[in-house]
Amino acid sequence: MILFKSLLLNLQFFTILPIRKEFSIGNREMKWMVRTFPLLGLFVGVFLVGGYVFLNSFTHISPLGISFFIWVLPIVLTGGIHLDGYMDASDAFFSYRDKEKRLEIMKDPRVGAFGVLSLLVLLSSRFLFIYETILQTHSTILIGMILVSIPFLSRMMMGASLILIPAAQTSGMGYGFSKNVTGYDLIWIVSGLLLGGVGSFLLNCFNFYALFSLVTLAIFCFVYSRSIKWFGGMSGDTIGGSVEGVELFLWMTIWLLHVFAMV
Repeated sequence: MILFKSLLLNLQFFTILPIRKEFSIGNREMKWMVRTFPLLGLFVGVFLVGGYVFLNSFTHISPLGISFFIWVLPIVLTGGIHLDGYMDASDAFFSYRDKEKRLEIMKDPRVGAFGVLSLLVLLSSRFLFIYETILQTHSTILIGMILVSIPFLSRMMMGASLILIPAAQTSGMGYGFSKNVTGYDLIWIVSGLLLGGVGSFLLNCFNFYALFSLVTLAIFCFVYSRSIKWFGGMSGDTIGGSVEGVELFLWMTIWLLHVFAMV
């Protein structure tokens, strides 16, 4: 079944799970991989929820320890693939060069000072937001919704970016995916968004999910315009960077709600 195969391909490509089976990857498979990006995010989210429930219910680990687990598990599970793109995109952006030079910088396998500094800011900020959220959120259902929604929506944006943002160049991973999708494939992303809304409604967390969705949409609009202006379009690195950016801002959103006593 193509749906199951595409999910396995996503897990094989975007995670470190030892899926040893070899698959043939053609245009049809790449199209379905993009369509099932929300399922990939759902898988990561369920993995996080399972770890949280186990640590919170069957161990005496502190909120700090649980926060560290939630912070580090996505990095380990994905092999840091999106962080690599984030660092490359940061190096290119902070070079303040023209579009062509920025694309060259992103191709360079070496990491520059701006990439390292950007990574430190990203990871330290995210850990703060996660820790404060775990410490102050007393509803297990709400924490579960947060843990699932954040990777779910970030992978949704990854798919939408590949479908809607023109490729910056005719090579690379981003172009490999984007050339096989059309606007029609966005229906699958929107369907995932709506199904997520139904699930959050049944869990009585729809307000938070709706807010997260609006924040994600706002970030997508920003990424759409800036990708074209700064890089001439999207690339694999800018897509990876946007995944990390969405997750950071969604964690910051729930943190701000706590700061202003809105949760």
